[in-house]
Amino acid sequence: MIHSSADTIIKLKDVTKTYTTGDAPFVALKDISLVIAPGEFLGITGKSGAGKTTLLNMISGVSTISSGQVLFYEQVNGTHETGNAPISIHDLNENQMALWRGQNLGVVYQSFELLPTLTLLENVMMPPDFSGDYHPLVSKEKALEILNMVEILDHAYKIPAHISGGQKQRVAIARALINDPPLIIADEPTGNLDSVTAETIIQIFQRLVDRGKTVVMVTHDESLVPRFSRRLHIVDGEIKPPPGNGIQAVRAASLGEMEDTSPADHSASDDLIQASSAEGVPGPRPGEPKSKRTQDHPAIILRDVTKIYENAAGRFVALQSVDLQIDYGQFISVVGKSGSGKSTLINMITGIDHPTSGEVIVGNERIYDLTESQRARWRGRNMGVVFQFFQLLPTLTLLENTILPMDYCKVYPFDERLDRAMELLRLVGLEGHAHKLPTAVSSGQQQSAAVARALATDPSIILADEPTGNLDSRSAGVILDLFERLADEGKTILIVTHDSSITRRTDQTIILSDGEIIDQAVARSLPLLSHPDMLTVTHKAQRRVYEPHSLVFRQGDPVDYFFMVVSGAVEVFASSATCGELSLAHLGPGQFFGEVELTRGDQAIASIRTASDQATELALLPKEDFLKVVGDSPPTREAIEKVAHERRGENQKQVTSNC
Repeated sequence: MIHSSADTIIKLKDVTKTYTTGDAPFVALKDISLVIAPGEFLGITGKSGAGKTTLLNMISGVSTISSGQVLFYEQVNGTHETGNAPISIHDLNENQMALWRGQNLGVVYQSFELLPTLTLLENVMMPPDFSGDYHPLVSKEKALEILNMVEILDHAYKIPAHISGGQKQRVAIARALINDPPLIIADEPTGNLDSVTAETIIQIFQRLVDRGKTVVMVTHDESLVPRFSRRLHIVDGEIKPPPGNGIQAVRAASLGEMEDTSPADHSASDDLIQASSAEGVPGPRPGEPKSKRTQDHPAIILRDVTKIYENAAGRFVALQSVDLQIDYGQFISVVGKSGSGKSTLINMITGIDHPTSGEVIVGNERIYDLTESQRARWRGRNMGVVFQFFQLLPTLTLLENTILPMDYCKVYPFDERLDRAMELLRLVGLEGHAHKLPTAVSSGQQQSAAVARALATDPSIILADEPTGNLDSRSAGVILDLFERLADEGKTILIVTHDSSITRRTDQTIILSDGEIIDQAVARSLPLLSHPDMLTVTHKAQRRVYEPHSLVFRQGDPVDYFFMVVSGAVEVFASSATCGELSLAHLGPGQFFGEVELTRGDQAIASIRTASDQATELALLPKEDFLKVVGDSPPTREAIEKVAHERRGENQKQVTSNC
């Protein structure tokens, strides 16, 4: 297929990018030729280090080109006028490049890059100010219009610290659109977002494409591929066929032909499975039981912790009355929608931010009784923190970045630090990149280096905020395997994530909604509820402790509650004159009972008593509240009715076969 300039906005001709830092040159892109058409939604995929971000940098002129050309075809009313010569953007001087970028390009960075002291509205109004097009009333009106388009107008006068990561990403998109550029490039804009917020971002991009904008987006998320009008797959700096496709995919990617990317059909049962997984329901971890170092105190204790932000925009409760205890040797995931309070919780535990009220004890230390400098030294020795956006020092190599905490905290003899840092980089698969600067490796490799640095002082507690959000599946697997081994050795790992596959590998999942922790018994028993509905059930359910072998209710009694097992166990048994007492089932933590009677309006079809030699704790949801929450959630109602039907049939079968 031959492209004319009329249907081209960007053309790359034999583009090569070579980095010369370190021992030998590193070829990040090799002879890339590519045509991007106006109105495309182009997805760029590939593993960490493949060259995806480098390609975006070539298109945007952020990084200098080693050889080749990047041509921009100026658009008028969505098309290029044939008589106008293209602009070779890498031939522009610095001032010309800044002007070109301000007029024609919107960039959505992975890490938002919002100025923390400005309101969201002021952040969006910055580009016109820099480009000389700023007019107070016109710019403000336009910024408010775009904030409304990205569905964040209600927060316009807040500062970035008072909104969630997903909301910050929407602001970054609004800022990229303020000068009405024809071309938008986005580097992993959904990598750190929950599925609902990520879907909002994708829909915004699709609406922009419908309006004639061109969107080029880098992602690791293969599930997004059907949403693109075309996919470009990069392997080791070269355009290659996507997994499972042949040479036609290469031709389509490089010459601008469209792939057939119609969304796959999903059955209703598939949707229910995905909904259950997305809620982050705790699941078992594979492998044998662990042998862990024991401590005489918990790793982390939060008692009635509340965090409130106040500014001119109003009062925002980020955490509310949070109680939490985590022991050593646990691998814990923290999930929740954007804005639920996950990052604030991490900031409370690390001592980066102060609670408004409540008590935080970490490693048996009341960390907020320490001064800022004492807390910084304590954190350096006892806690490893993996930030969402790396925080590597750009002038130091990956090896030097990894050694830095050992130098700062004065741990390990000086002559051992180099070997330890190399071993840590080997553990995360970066030994071959040890002497490179962060800018010479991919964002995924920078994240892996941040993990190595977090382990440098051998801390007993490691907190990681979306550490795999920027990694391909193989690199993410390396990090998760490492975390599991560290938990086996007795370290406490707390990982904030939106990836439901990670929660299945952790010992426990903490679910946050509106700054509160959802009861784990509720999350396990009713996994198909939305997080707000889970929080409602958490508030409504009453906790009761039963002594060993206590009767909860008797066969034939009215049942007024939906019962969820918090700890211990219960035995289900039936009694009859002919058979006596017949044990039907044992139910443990995360299981429930009472649903048969509540859904059918029957009296108890069996008796329930606590089975454990220790006290058993149950969460009781009143009948009226149970029927309402189940009635408002069709997937939950369907799942509960299915369980009730199966249990009733199984009980009758056992009674018939044993009497």
